[in-house]
Amino acid sequence: MTVSTDLTTIDRIEVSVGRAVDWLRTMLPAADGSRGVWERIRIDVDEIVAKVRPDSTAETRELFAAAAPVLDRPELGTIAEGLGRWLLASQGQDGSFPFYIVEATEATPNALGETGETRYPNDNGKVLELLALWAAADDDPAVHAAADRLGAWLASTQTEQGWFLMQDAHRPGPCFVAWSVAGLARHAAGGGATAAGSRVALERALDHLLSLQLPDGRMQTTYEVQRREDWRPVSSETAETLRAFALSQRLLGIDLTAPIAGATGYLAGLTADNGAIRNCDDASTDASLQNDDSLTDLVYTCGYALHAWLDAWRLTADPAHLDAATRLGEFLMSIQVDDPTVAWHGAWRGSYDIDRQLWRGRANQNNPIDEGGEFSVYTGWTASTIANGLLRLRAALAAA
Repeated sequence: MTVSTDLTTIDRIEVSVGRAVDWLRTMLPAADGSRGVWERIRIDVDEIVAKVRPDSTAETRELFAAAAPVLDRPELGTIAEGLGRWLLASQGQDGSFPFYIVEATEATPNALGETGETRYPNDNGKVLELLALWAAADDDPAVHAAADRLGAWLASTQTEQGWFLMQDAHRPGPCFVAWSVAGLARHAAGGGATAAGSRVALERALDHLLSLQLPDGRMQTTYEVQRREDWRPVSSETAETLRAFALSQRLLGIDLTAPIAGATGYLAGLTADNGAIRNCDDASTDASLQNDDSLTDLVYTCGYALHAWLDAWRLTADPAHLDAATRLGEFLMSIQVDDPTVAWHGAWRGSYDIDRQLWRGRANQNNPIDEGGEFSVYTGWTASTIANGLLRLRAALAAA
């Protein structure tokens, strides 16, 4: 496919992002964003999951701030400010962020304030990247301080082997490490008070990630490494690690040319003609319990792969990577939910069958809360992630 800068593509992106933003506003416990954003809707059990997650709120804040000038909707900037206030207030004294804080719905009035105290390294790595981006765009001392504290905390949890601890439990799987690397790369490049420590931690973590890359460019999965994240598809961790590699090389000058070529080559091999990325290939069906190669995963793969292709393109200027991002973006816009009769109009569900062209698939492999799949409609991880990626794609095409 030849990349086109035709304004119709850019116009479609603006429409798609506007629809995603409109849905996300229905998922705010407070209209001004000051109570964050709920995690997701579970379609099959008719439930809004009332967990307000710092990582999801950080992704949504970034989207609303970026979309406000593009869509000429200044009210989105005001909501971004509210989301940012909630995010900063949710940071712990040690610099870390909890898994979630419950903001009650009408269906769960007694759960208000309940907190998930687990500190996931991947979630905190994601927040660190988004705080660093926010700090770079808005020279607010409070945001810089929050990023510095989080960067120092994340580095303090690292093992000598390069991975990170989660409440003293070892988490060597790449999904836990790649997000930490992405956050540490952004923070180290920003030059904050604890940036030097982030650089040291990043280099140690990169050594561990590199040890997990296979000769075909694929990353070993967390399921293979530690028998966790059974429901996460093979495609996911290669996409996430590609982002970590590309950011580390572009922002910090660490030569990762060969592993980046391996990861992009592997993802290209999983890519269907319409740009969607299949869960796995014939050689990797045993690497995850999520092993249906007719499916593409929108919670763990597609949105982050969109960013990964764009990060690889920004680093290498290889038009094949921008082409892959464009085709994936077009695919995602084509399947965005367009049904005003449902509560997830304008969003994306978690799993789609590429071959049969319908929503299908579960993420319940040793995962009773079904964190993904066709019945999950996420705010962060899916809608905000995809829409942020589409805005980045718009900028790339407009500048081409």
